[in-house]
Amino acid sequence: MTHDSRKTRFEALLRPHFDALYASARRLTLSPDDAEDLVQDVALKAFEKLDELERIEFPRAWLQKVMYNRFIDEHRSSKRSPVDQAATGLDSEEPDDRERSNWLPEEMLDREVRITRILMAMKRLDSESAALVALRDIEGLTIAELEMMTGSPSGTIKAKLHRSRARLGRLLSSDETLKPELKAIGDAE
Repeated sequence: MTHDSRKTRFEALLRPHFDALYASARRLTLSPDDAEDLVQDVALKAFEKLDELERIEFPRAWLQKVMYNRFIDEHRSSKRSPVDQAATGLDSEEPDDRERSNWLPEEMLDREVRITRILMAMKRLDSESAALVALRDIEGLTIAELEMMTGSPSGTIKAKLHRSRARLGRLLSSDETLKPELKAIGDAE
């Protein structure tokens, strides 16, 4: 099999899912640069497993699962790192600027403040909780899809979602979401 044939098959398989993958990655990482890196990692894994991926009935679910697992692995390894990864991930780039052009300045400011508060509140959740909320409530994945992605039973996922949403609600109803979160690096000894 030629390289060009493999490349064409890969592109045909990945292209329909690429925008959804990037949107999910953006919500997981809260950073455009990290989202691009995450999607690239998933694409590399998909290219390595192309023959297997072509036989899967729902490739998007497989790609999402790989992305979720990669995100969790990366987050866990960064927690063990002594170097603080201080990217905020907050920016105001929106893909739908045309819709936004009809808004009044007050509406745009109000929307930006709400988005910033939600993103800052989600950053205060642990990465698994933030990922579950984003995948379920923003991406619209079902509990069954989350169960397949995470390998956790549906009851566990529902409980985690409930606790995460409750914590998110408490954070959003307080003024704490606009304050920066301070993190200590290294031992305080």
